[in-house]
Amino acid sequence: MGTSGPYSELEYLILAMVGEGINSGYAMRKEMNKMRGGRWSAESGSVYRVLRRLESDGLLCEARKVGVPNRERTEYDLSRTGEALLHSWLTFPPDRGEMAFLVDPLRTRCYFLNRLKPNERVRVVKAWLQESKHFIADLQRDLSASATADPIRNLAYYNLLYLAQARHEWLKRLLVQMKPASALQPVTIGADEQDD
Repeated sequence: MGTSGPYSELEYLILAMVGEGINSGYAMRKEMNKMRGGRWSAESGSVYRVLRRLESDGLLCEARKVGVPNRERTEYDLSRTGEALLHSWLTFPPDRGEMAFLVDPLRTRCYFLNRLKPNERVRVVKAWLQESKHFIADLQRDLSASATADPIRNLAYYNLLYLAQARHEWLKRLLVQMKPASALQPVTIGADEQDD
């Protein structure tokens, strides 16, 4: 038994949740579903698979079983090795690969917008802007509802909102850039999109 590494973001997330007292697979999945925008899956299969790997690697240990017989829930604690690895992950600077991992499927689609006719491109980007506006409004509501007493944790949640707002600004610039390509079709940004 011993660490095998390297570990994924999901594995570190699960270690950190155990360290915070979120120590059953069910509780983890519930917490992960609140954390929108992750690159990990909150599916039960992936969470329980990671828990088994981390336990096998000696980073977690089974603390107790709770609940009624035949429906017991296993809860975990960090081992000393798990605590040390978690501390290292939190304190070690991220590499450039982690910093560059800004996934945005709209950016991927944007690379190929030239396949569309100019007026269709404008229509598509306007639709993206509308969805972006609704997504930001939903995020703001969710963040208000899930605010905690911990300002650092609140700012971690707000990271997604800030990224969504930056993407919205990028979409507005994209739409403006399309004006010359569709000179025959007047392009207007609605008042709601100008103020966003």
